[in-house]
Amino acid sequence: FEAIVFYIPETITQGVKYTSGRGERVIGVLELNNDLILEAEGFLTDSPPDTRKWSFHGGNLTLTKKFGKYRQNSLSGGFLKEWATRTLEEGQLQTEETEVNSKLLLREVGISSTAEGALNSTAYSLNDGLRHQLQTLTIGGALTKSFSSTLLAGLGLQTETSWLDQKYQAFNLEGDATIKWGVWGNTLVIGSYQYRGVNTPHKAGLQTDESKIALSLQHFFSDHLNLLLWGDHTTQRHLFNGRDRLYSFTGLGTGLNYYWPDDQGKLSWELSYCSPVGFRPTPQWSSLFSVQKYLPSALLLKLELERFYATLWDDEPELLIRFTLNQALGFSDGQIRTYRYSEEDNTAIIQGIVYLDENGNGQFDEWEKRLSGITMLIDGRSATTNEEGEYIFSFVPPGIYRVDFNPRSLPADYTPVTGEQVIRIRENENFFLDFGVTLNGSISGLVFIDANGDGVRNEGETVLGMVEVILEPNTTTFTAQDGTFFFEGIPLGPHRLRISPESLPPGLKIAVEEGINVLLTEEVLTVTDLQLPLTEQLTE
Repeated sequence: FEAIVFYIPETITQGVKYTSGRGERVIGVLELNNDLILEAEGFLTDSPPDTRKWSFHGGNLTLTKKFGKYRQNSLSGGFLKEWATRTLEEGQLQTEETEVNSKLLLREVGISSTAEGALNSTAYSLNDGLRHQLQTLTIGGALTKSFSSTLLAGLGLQTETSWLDQKYQAFNLEGDATIKWGVWGNTLVIGSYQYRGVNTPHKAGLQTDESKIALSLQHFFSDHLNLLLWGDHTTQRHLFNGRDRLYSFTGLGTGLNYYWPDDQGKLSWELSYCSPVGFRPTPQWSSLFSVQKYLPSALLLKLELERFYATLWDDEPELLIRFTLNQALGFSDGQIRTYRYSEEDNTAIIQGIVYLDENGNGQFDEWEKRLSGITMLIDGRSATTNEEGEYIFSFVPPGIYRVDFNPRSLPADYTPVTGEQVIRIRENENFFLDFGVTLNGSISGLVFIDANGDGVRNEGETVLGMVEVILEPNTTTFTAQDGTFFFEGIPLGPHRLRISPESLPPGLKIAVEEGINVLLTEEVLTVTDLQLPLTEQLTE
């Protein structure tokens, strides 16, 4: 649980993208069981005395069900309710917002997909006058797939349809396709296509379309230094009152990025060009230099020097010096995690824990051993786990990524339990991905006919070949002529051995039908001399 009481006066928010206000916020995350999580949030926010009067109250509930072999898939549903008032020049605006939403996330080795939808209904009125109802239906989905260790592709689509007082208002469509190809050992080629379209017939038939084709090349000189080259071509079409206007422009750019060896800081430089377009006869030249450094507790310090253009049509650039210090809190697996957040920055963090899966359940448990010195990879970057088994990739821009072990540096004794994770990152979206490994052991023993019923093979008791032994759930082997069986490459954790009754000759039955339990641990990797007895069936 987390409770926040805050007060931000108007005087300290001048010239920055932050809103003044005072209020309280309560956030709770409750694990109902291992697979069911309830998140609740409530907030009461009001204007400070030195501003126009406004208020923003509400709350939301989200219930998430995790499923799959390693609980890597999830289905969530949420309900949101908000009330807001704001004083405008025209008077007081009152709104009441209700939303229901759901999201399905499926992630298997080498592939991930999401499907999400939300229905929002907002009632609003001005000065207690006529009440209007705005409804919005948002549906989206994404698919990302790894075709090989060097080829990754992703598709995304989102639609938004709105109605005002039950009359159709607008339709928005956004789609993208991306291919990422490792053409050489340290070089990536990324191609993408994006489309955005808006249709608002109530505004004199306003329709806008934008398509963008982009190609970029990223070369990694090392884990910490890379060069980026990119080019794109954008076409915009605007249809208004029957008049059709078409704009087309090209962008080019280059950049250098250097990451601190501990991934706790970044130096970057960019230079970009935008061709003349429309009534702007001159090109736009933009540049950026930034220094970012993490301080203790994930506090991010950032200094930026930037030359930029506020809009596509501006002839004169603006010069900006920006200094920021920020931090945020995130919730994952019932824990509060600190991470950075900035409204001016769309990059993300990928972090997690590498652990020894001692109970074989495919998920991290707090008592399990954390592994240091394990190298993880995304694209051409690598990160090594610290003494707490934690790895982190900072300053990750939006896009599609494959996160996996570095197979060349993974110790030979370890076998991955968690396969490669394919993810799509959106702006300011942080991922927490834990990766497990196991140690392989062996189990061996003997099947025999227990003539005296004591459960132990004695001299003279017969062994039996061609008997099927099952290591649950579905690993099988057959005994040799001397009655022995052997399983190898068995991961850590509890296992159960049993005999298949269908493989027994007539007249024999299993003495211990429930089977035998075996536990493989880091200290006991080899279990030998197990005895599975059979007995003769009595006949009348």
